[in-house]
Amino acid sequence: MRRAVLTMVCAAVLTVLWGCGGAAGANMQESGEESAAAKEQSGEESVAAAGQGGEDSAAATEQSGEESAAVMGQSGEDSTAAAERDSLAGSTFSILGDSISTFQGYNPVGYYAFFPDYGEVKKVEDTWWQQVADEMALTLYVNGSSAGATVAGDSTGTEDPQCGCNEMRTNDLSGPEGACPDRIVIYLGTNDFLNAVPLGENDGTELVEEGEVKTFSDAYTLMLDKLQANYPLAEIYCCTLLPVGDYGTDTPYVEFISGTQFTSADYGEVIIRIAANRGLSVIDLNDCGVTIENMHEMTSDGVHPTAAGMECIAAAVKEAFAE
Repeated sequence: MRRAVLTMVCAAVLTVLWGCGGAAGANMQESGEESAAAKEQSGEESVAAAGQGGEDSAAATEQSGEESAAVMGQSGEDSTAAAERDSLAGSTFSILGDSISTFQGYNPVGYYAFFPDYGEVKKVEDTWWQQVADEMALTLYVNGSSAGATVAGDSTGTEDPQCGCNEMRTNDLSGPEGACPDRIVIYLGTNDFLNAVPLGENDGTELVEEGEVKTFSDAYTLMLDKLQANYPLAEIYCCTLLPVGDYGTDTPYVEFISGTQFTSADYGEVIIRIAANRGLSVIDLNDCGVTIENMHEMTSDGVHPTAAGMECIAAAVKEAFAE
């Protein structure tokens, strides 16, 4: 713009020198007017550009602030979760379970182990409970799990590890010198389902007589009665069941349906209802990441988890513990 103005002024001066004073004056006036108009237009464009720049800058600042707030919010959530996990370090837990939670040498004497002789989990570090203990710095008091165990059965037994509601199983979860664990995880019911034990109608509030308990809901209720009496300070977590594939078919699996036309989710619903009426926490393993569609990767036979399946269980338990 400056170069254009200088060029016009020089042209006017040369015109004066050539004797065209009148024309030069007109040209200079016209040039001055054009220059003023150009400057005015330039000023307007500058103001407009500055305004647009301010708006863009404000928008960018606002967006940056929102993104920063979102990052800080996520970071805050992660920090809170980490703090909650750290606060559990050093606390204790015990397990009342079946084959899915076993490992040779880590269950009480007289109990039956499935892993590592069977299935695909060959290292104790790959079990769901060892992952929980290691990653949350917890102490496992007793892994009271036995392969093939049901919840239902003779509740008065003192030497049979195959009935979850009996005296032997419910008395075997204490720590050193009878110490009460801070938490008890119950992961039982898969064998009741596979053996078509009737569901029953107990919602967790009805009294159950000792003896041969024949329905799942009665047995689960009686088992909780004993656990809450024996370990009054323990926080009890009731796990629903993983989806179960028909292990008599080739992969891909189809959902296993019991002889009484129920699925593992039906038994899980009973567990949820009873736990709710007892004010107990539920760990929903039916929705932990193991599905009928990925069962050939998550289990070795439609029932027993692989290392990948164990990771899904561990993640659900850790999330529940951290709440």
